[in-house]
Amino acid sequence: MTTLHRFCAAFALLSCLVVGAKAQGIEVKADATVLFGSTATCTKPASVEWKKVRKTTPEWQTIKSEGVKKGTARYSLLISEMTQRLKRLAKSVAQTHGFDCVVCEDDIDDEKGLDVEDVTKRIIKLLESEADEA
Repeated sequence: MTTLHRFCAAFALLSCLVVGAKAQGIEVKADATVLFGSTATCTKPASVEWKKVRKTTPEWQTIKSEGVKKGTARYSLLISEMTQRLKRLAKSVAQTHGFDCVVCEDDIDDEKGLDVEDVTKRIIKLLESEADEA
């Protein structure tokens, strides 16, 4: 095989790979809250409006209704429980709807051409159904 033939074969192979390539990963802020998955390798990411889902959690409602002060042990415990609850619900929504990553909306710096779907309402719906069961 001549050098030209090798070059053409390599070029054809690389062209096929590039055409079939799909965007991968999103860029997020250094202190981003990732609720599920990996931002570096995702191909179907989702986002959530943190403040909206936060205010519907029982933990946040306790903080507000009881005036729990930031910096106290109780505040830290409630925030930790709230975050774990939201991560569990984000994972459930992601697995049900085929998302491979869920991050807070305000933490995304670059979507890298990927469509990022907002799943805020879906997570709130799960939160509300949990409250109804309790």
